[in-house]
Amino acid sequence: MHATDDMVREMVHKRQRRRRALVVSLVAVVVVVGAALVGAGLVRATNTAPDKAPSRVPADVTDDKAGLAASTGDVRIDLYLDYLCPECRNTERTLAPELETLEKSGDVSVVYHPVTFLDDRSSPEGYSTRAASAAACAADQGRFEQYSAVLFDQQPPEGGPGLSAAQLIAAGRDAGITGDSFESFETCVQDRTYAPWATYVSDVAASRKVALTPTVTVDGERVEVTGPDAADSLRRAVSEARG
Repeated sequence: MHATDDMVREMVHKRQRRRRALVVSLVAVVVVVGAALVGAGLVRATNTAPDKAPSRVPADVTDDKAGLAASTGDVRIDLYLDYLCPECRNTERTLAPELETLEKSGDVSVVYHPVTFLDDRSSPEGYSTRAASAAACAADQGRFEQYSAVLFDQQPPEGGPGLSAAQLIAAGRDAGITGDSFESFETCVQDRTYAPWATYVSDVAASRKVALTPTVTVDGERVEVTGPDAADSLRRAVSEARG
């Protein structure tokens, strides 16, 4: 089952509190066995608005740098997916043929948002970010959608470590990245080059009240894509948006 809205919101806010927390010391610092312990401290989260976009972003980002554009057209389709989310895997598989058809029509802008809401669901934490960063590396080589499909085909179970760096790199070959492009991709994955960008994408999504994966919208209106007629629902929504 996919995570509920409340569960995902808590995951996002928890990560934001950790990253932005400001510890206010209320008493003297006590040093015990070389470890500095702050006496009763107040951890105060800052606002949950996204930080400024990182300076380095992958190829084909949207103008707001919070998504990857796979095609351009008058009707916009936004897909928010987490690589550790089982329902996202089902949605990707179900919608892939319809999305390919729509992209070829030239009438739609398909924008992917690889979010990292489920970072806390891997052990150690952080697989969603590592996978999203690797997918952004694949975008630099023009193979984002192919790579995403491979990641979902090889999706690890929640609670485990996720795919290793070596496995994420090997997935690039399965996605069709070869030659000098593969060397660049490998370095990008190893360096986790786009981890800050993946965090930014997730924070922007949360600020837009997207707290559930998968989420698919057509011109800003959410489309139900977890039922048996997901492709038909998407097709109808696009047709209505076209007018």
